[in-house]
Amino acid sequence: MHQTRSTEPRMLLVTHRSERAVVLALHGEVDMDSVEPLRLALDSEARGGWSPVVIDLSAVDFADTAMINALLGVRPLLGGRLRLAAPSALVTRLLGVLSLDDAFTVRDSREAAVAA
Repeated sequence: MHQTRSTEPRMLLVTHRSERAVVLALHGEVDMDSVEPLRLALDSEARGGWSPVVIDLSAVDFADTAMINALLGVRPLLGGRLRLAAPSALVTRLLGVLSLDDAFTVRDSREAAVAA
C-alpha cells in the first residue's frame, strides 16, 4: 500500500494590516505540525509593532495546545494588544477545558476585536 502526503498546508495564515490593527486570520488545523507560522508572526508583531494584534479564529477546524501555547507565550509581550476574534466552537471549548476563558480578550467578531 502506497500512501501520499498532501502538499496542501493544514493551516493557512493570512495577515491583514490596517491603520487600526494587524489581523492574523487562521484557517484549518493549528497543531504542533502547523503552528510555526503563527509563532513567527506573533513574535514579529511583539517585537516590532505597536498596533493591536487580532487573531481571527473563526475558520479554525482543529486546534490543540500548540496553538494555545503560542498565544500564551506571546501574551506577556503583547499584553492588552492581543485579542482573539470569533473563536470557532472548537476553540471556545478548548479554552474552556483549559480554564483559559478569561486569559485573553475575546470578541464575537473581527470588527469588535479591532475596536476593543
